[in-house]
Amino acid sequence: MKREEILSRLGYSLPKERRRRVILSTDLKNEADDQYAVMHHLLTPGEDVVGIVAAHFEWFPRLMHKLVEGVEPDTCDKAFCKSAFGDRKIDKSLIEGSGIYHSRFKTMEQSYEEGKLLLELAEMDDVPLLRGATREIAEDGTLPESEGSDFIVQEAMKEDSRPLYVCVLGSITDVAVALKKEPKIAEKMTVVWIGGGPYPAGGVEFNLCQDIQAANIVFGSPVPVWQVNQTVYGMMKVTFAELEARVSHCGKLGKYLFDQLIEFSKTQRMMDGTRREVWALGDSPSLTVLMDENPDRYELKPAPFFNDDATHAPRENAKLVRVYKDVDVRLTFEDMYAKLKTCYGKN
Repeated sequence: MKREEILSRLGYSLPKERRRRVILSTDLKNEADDQYAVMHHLLTPGEDVVGIVAAHFEWFPRLMHKLVEGVEPDTCDKAFCKSAFGDRKIDKSLIEGSGIYHSRFKTMEQSYEEGKLLLELAEMDDVPLLRGATREIAEDGTLPESEGSDFIVQEAMKEDSRPLYVCVLGSITDVAVALKKEPKIAEKMTVVWIGGGPYPAGGVEFNLCQDIQAANIVFGSPVPVWQVNQTVYGMMKVTFAELEARVSHCGKLGKYLFDQLIEFSKTQRMMDGTRREVWALGDSPSLTVLMDENPDRYELKPAPFFNDDATHAPRENAKLVRVYKDVDVRLTFEDMYAKLKTCYGKN
């Protein structure tokens, strides 16, 4: 079925010339929130989702291999290990037996397979799904292969008067590779990134630590960046009961969205009882900032340089980055719930 057929169930539409072109770069199988954000984008008539790039999430597998092989972790890794393990001795045999250890260079393919499943459940067979890089940019600057990066270049260089937004819900590797391959695209698109630590200091943050070198390439280039960092995306909280009531009954797709989040939550170590029925759908602001361009919700800040430990340092001749202070949580989730119910719920 075509995406337009699903969108017709909403009862309203926008002409093609008024739609934003959007590319989604997403580590779909890393956690349980990307699926919600991707579907929200796909169910938004104001967006022409021209493609989805499956992204890697290699930081933890990379770190596990360093620990087993006795390679000195970098400062970002050390900061994470300190928070995760404290002063306890790390049992290498347990690491070698873990699924994370054995997923090195396989995480992008996991995202790709999840993308195929999600599009199948959504009954959309005309949205391109592409493979991104299987790993971070090498220390010597060698770029990984990425058909997703080639697609970003191709789409940005098209003759099309509509603006192009690349919404990055994870590692920013594929955007950095695209910019290195064809610097001209910096003038032809805007990058919306869910990632980075809080301003002004920065710090260890999952999406940034996937590929700090890639983040520095993007923030050091002329491409406009809208950043939703850890402070803001952490606000996007929902309860399990809320998702059961508002999402799980929206056909096979809604049931899957709910079930996969509950299953994933069981694998996570909850630090206290207050979080056991709450989840942050942290990638959802990637759509909100496109729908609701309220200038009161962001500030323009000089693009930082990201140190090896993910902290911020001044960048010479820094461009200004749009850094969001908050987003409208109610608008975000009520819009998502309404679209899921109208398109996939029972009448």
